[in-house]
Amino acid sequence: MAWQAAARRMIAEEGASVLVTVADLRGSAPREAGAKMLVSARGAEGSIGGGHLEYAAIDAARRLLADPGAPAVHTLTLPLGPALGQCCGGSVDLVFERLSGGAAPSWLGDWEAAAREGADRVVVTRLAPEGAPKAILDRDALARSALPNAVRSAAGRMLSGTVGTEALLVAEPGGPAYMLERLSEPVERLHLFGAGHVGRAIVRALAPLPFRVTWIDGRAEMFPAELPDNVAVCPALQPRLEVDRAEPGDLFLVMTHSHPLDLEICERVLRRGDFRFLGLIGSATKRARFASRLRARGLSEAVIARLTCPVGVPGISGKRPAIIAASVAAQLLAVVEAARSSDFLSSAEG
Repeated sequence: MAWQAAARRMIAEEGASVLVTVADLRGSAPREAGAKMLVSARGAEGSIGGGHLEYAAIDAARRLLADPGAPAVHTLTLPLGPALGQCCGGSVDLVFERLSGGAAPSWLGDWEAAAREGADRVVVTRLAPEGAPKAILDRDALARSALPNAVRSAAGRMLSGTVGTEALLVAEPGGPAYMLERLSEPVERLHLFGAGHVGRAIVRALAPLPFRVTWIDGRAEMFPAELPDNVAVCPALQPRLEVDRAEPGDLFLVMTHSHPLDLEICERVLRRGDFRFLGLIGSATKRARFASRLRARGLSEAVIARLTCPVGVPGISGKRPAIIAASVAAQLLAVVEAARSSDFLSSAEG
């Protein structure tokens, strides 16, 4: 869900809504910190975990909407145990923000603009006592801010990636409480070569996931007219040259209509060496043939070993494009999660 667009629609149609955010958690919980849900008098969009937790949150949000004297920002801690009919065993801190007045709050547009820019930002919300509207800060603005030291320190760690969460609550003893949110979850850059049936299915599968896809094919007519927001098409006459435009740490998927072109692209990626993942659609036989040809072109066994083929989660053998796409999406998420865990542990140790 693009929650900002949903918030605008709810405000326009019903005059008010409540934004519910998982601001912090302890132990096991059904959703991660930063998960959001919008609640209006008639409906709800998004999810903070489902089940009785969500029922309780919707009920609390609607009571906030029905009480004009209630604070615009409210925090609620819910244990995820028998009282809620859930067995996660942890607890969550939920922040409820009433969005009302017939117009979307100004910070909503600021949030959308900053997200489009893709720059590092932290969103700071003062919870209690209620303060100014949200502040959306980059590193320089954070350093100049008058926020309490504990808040600035935590926000700085969040921006640097040494805080392994997308949201958290911070308060100094005797001072106000704040919710900190990373503007958006880290987005991985994926270069997808090939606009055939499987390529199209992968684009659809990745649409709601944290990937920014550059979709490359020499046949401009192969791209659909409508694209997900996270996809940019590149009708390149020489697709292999687009490898050089990638940034260090990017991901690559190769599935063009031509085996010789697949080989050229894979060789170019392997030779640059600074990629995170290179996946090639095909069978074990295709991989063996490619490995032989790459070996003949002077690539070492260690370099060739970084070529993943077949792609997808082992054990899923379906050949339908949608099945392949689901398997590949799961594999990419696993690669990304493993890399992020490694990066986080390294930064924490450092």
